[in-house]
Amino acid sequence: MEQLVRVKYCKDGPIAYISHLNLAQVFTRALRRANIPVVISSGFNPRFRISFGPPLPLGISSTSEYLDIRLKEEIKVEELTERLNLVLPQGLKILQAKTIPSSADSLVKVIDRASYVITLKIKEKLLDSAAKNQEDELRKLKQEIEKNNKRFLNLDEINVEKQTKNGIKRVDIKSSILDIKVQNFKSPILKLSLEIRIGQQGNLNPRYVVKAWISNFANNFDIIQICRDGLYVKGEEVI
Repeated sequence: MEQLVRVKYCKDGPIAYISHLNLAQVFTRALRRANIPVVISSGFNPRFRISFGPPLPLGISSTSEYLDIRLKEEIKVEELTERLNLVLPQGLKILQAKTIPSSADSLVKVIDRASYVITLKIKEKLLDSAAKNQEDELRKLKQEIEKNNKRFLNLDEINVEKQTKNGIKRVDIKSSILDIKVQNFKSPILKLSLEIRIGQQGNLNPRYVVKAWISNFANNFDIIQICRDGLYVKGEEVI
């Protein structure tokens, strides 16, 4: 009897720079090496019956990616997890697996929201190292960051330049941004939490949001890291 398994995995380190297409090849090889009985499609170009969630932009890490694997026969999800983790390359790790109904909708069809943790570094010119009271300076800076963030969210339009097949196009991304807020601030590191719409209505690269946010703050921050930490279906995590 066939079994459909939904897998949650993380993607970190240098492997964050491989493309979505190459990622599919990595998992295909790993499934072969682990001797997992995956259903193979029929036709001229047979493939493993695996399907991924919304693509992760190149260079962005994640602690919450998903993959559906259709198996020829039933296997314990704990065994599948263990066997795959033994052969996956560094940077990829299965975190959780769950059997789902064979008729379940695809990940791309149901996932509608993504969350990210944005790590920024304040440029030196914002920090006055000669200030007599560093605590006061940092408190004022935090207040300014919070004020700037509210101003950013209240903008009527947030226009960015996107590279398309037909060249550079100016696009308003305001409707795709659900929320952005300060998660943690410990000078010189600022962490933001970002939530955006994703899925069938489009896959907005979070870099566009972050660059727009930084430009709204006179470009006084550098991007250190962007990490996707959640994918959701109607407000609930996929697994």
